[in-house]
Amino acid sequence: MLYYSLEPVTVFFILIVTIFIEPASLVDMSGNVHFENPANLKEAQALLTFKPLSLKRGVIGEPKSIAVYVRDYKKRELPKHERTLELYYEGMVFTQSACGEREARRKALEVPYGAEPQNKIIGGHEARAYPLGPEPAEDDIDPRSPAVVSWYDRDLFLLLASSELSVDRLLTIAQSLYKK
Repeated sequence: MLYYSLEPVTVFFILIVTIFIEPASLVDMSGNVHFENPANLKEAQALLTFKPLSLKRGVIGEPKSIAVYVRDYKKRELPKHERTLELYYEGMVFTQSACGEREARRKALEVPYGAEPQNKIIGGHEARAYPLGPEPAEDDIDPRSPAVVSWYDRDLFLLLASSELSVDRLLTIAQSLYKK
């Protein structure tokens, strides 16, 4: 299968894009053996090596579900420092992982997540933004490519993705994390 030859971050992004075929309110990772589904961010933090960032309530609302990627494709338990947190909001996913500053920077700025990347600054940190792709033709089997914003904050890799919200809206949401 093609996935085995791709970088883990690319496989992870393919998974995110695949999930966006369904509305965010229908995302349920509880049946997926690769994920644990903590009830809240405090429980999620116990599965991770970092304190998760959370969006302010007035910005996008409460997460519809929380998932922590805990097992790889061979169903092997991942060490805490290799795990990824996914917060699913209405129409959007917010992904976080602590992978060291060098790797976080690489994932945020060098790994492509769409066409036409734009260099941005989020909370004083380098970022890339990818606009929402065009609506596909009715007979096209590929979904619309999502709008994506990726950045790093020290050792954290952060990514927002949506097939519904514009890249400008995602940038506003990302900036809200750094407003007091």
